[in-house]
Amino acid sequence: MRTLKIVILSALLVPALASASGFEVINTNPRDLSLSGSGVAAQRDAAATYQNPASLTRIPEGLSLSLAGSMLSLKTKWTAPSDGASGLSGDATTNFAPTPPVALFLAYGLNAGGHKLGIGGGLGVPGGGQMKWDEDWQGRGRIITVERRVLGGYLNAGYEITPMFRVGGGLIYYYGIQYLKQGIEPFQGSFGELSANGGGLSFQLSADVQVTDKLRLGVDFKNKATMKTKGDGHFSVPDSIAGAATQDQGVSEDLPFPMQIAAGASYQVSKAVLVTLQYNYAGFNVYKEDKFVGDAGLTLIVPRDYGDGHVVRGGVEWTVNPSFELRFGLMRDFSGLKTDTLSPTLPDSNTTGVSTGFTWKASNAFALNWALFYGDRDKQTATGTVAFPGSYKTNVWITGLGITWSAGQ
Repeated sequence: MRTLKIVILSALLVPALASASGFEVINTNPRDLSLSGSGVAAQRDAAATYQNPASLTRIPEGLSLSLAGSMLSLKTKWTAPSDGASGLSGDATTNFAPTPPVALFLAYGLNAGGHKLGIGGGLGVPGGGQMKWDEDWQGRGRIITVERRVLGGYLNAGYEITPMFRVGGGLIYYYGIQYLKQGIEPFQGSFGELSANGGGLSFQLSADVQVTDKLRLGVDFKNKATMKTKGDGHFSVPDSIAGAATQDQGVSEDLPFPMQIAAGASYQVSKAVLVTLQYNYAGFNVYKEDKFVGDAGLTLIVPRDYGDGHVVRGGVEWTVNPSFELRFGLMRDFSGLKTDTLSPTLPDSNTTGVSTGFTWKASNAFALNWALFYGDRDKQTATGTVAFPGSYKTNVWITGLGITWSAGQ
């Protein structure tokens, strides 16, 4: 079996294991990203498969496509405490390690007895994270490299009950892939690696309500899932600490992905201007710990103790002319992170995000979409005796490019 590398710190040395924490990813479909993810009540193409399946009833009859790729980059600077009590000094910055989330969706619109029906399927990346520190940085005993990917496969449908009220829903299959590398202190050159991957099933429900000609409401619910991941642990250690906790073995972890709710509104201020507003809730209270269990006697537990996350988002879409749309977005994310479990695996914090993007319509059927998002995370300082001492400052850049096409246009 191929070993995906995830470093585990030996339980004989330090009772902690590094693993990715708050790992939800903003919707990277370019139109949604350019609105800072505030479009649950403004869906109009195959990407509604992910954001609000009820809105699949708004696509033209026939086949529709929404295909996009993006590039996401996290950069974190760690600064040692200034009191000198920890024995740490200076600072360190993560290496450039971009990741390429995709948002690939297709849908088919049809008329069912005078009611519109839309069926959609596709692939997205709703969660993940990646951090790559230098091999010899001062926190190598907590983490050197961490990669976590959560892929989402979606199969949904929407049905128009009346022209004012539409419902939707279907199935989601989440698949998690993890890779970590962690040094074992104080032995330079010693490390542990751990890999685990596996999936879990969930479901999605949504509604789209046309209140007036100008006002539209949307709500989307995605249920919690637990990914049953399995893989391998590998250690390179000196003979002096070799034992059950540091021998190669199979490992497993039940990795939760939280329940998510999105509720929002869109308002057509004028023929050219659409305004969006949205609230998101993520039930990260289920993320209490990372617990990796080995088949040769190894058990490693890392407390996470996350609280729920809350996000407020808004956006503006301006139709400059029939062929060109310009968008701007703004968001504020209130993380469920606890500072006494803050980790250099993926330093989380409250985040302010801004975004922009455009759509260029080459024809009624084909359009090119682009988006740019920047997230500025508040500086966060670790507290307590479990977290690795120091302060973290992180920024996030995402850019996305994609196309939409509809046979019915």
